[in-house]
Amino acid sequence: MHPRPRLRIALASTFPTLLTVPLCVLLAAVGLVPWTILLAVPVTLAVHATVTLARLRSASFNGG
Repeated sequence: MHPRPRLRIALASTFPTLLTVPLCVLLAAVGLVPWTILLAVPVTLAVHATVTLARLRSASFNGG
């Protein structure tokens, strides 16, 4: 598999995680969670995309 489709799949897989941002903002606005939790979201998205990309890369090397 070429690198571009793997990258697109990895980025698309972060979409459900990205949907949690409005929920986190709402919870932070009402004081149920600290605002600093929003700083963790970009890190979480980056880790999620990196892990997915690595798994796709290893699957393509293993013939899967």
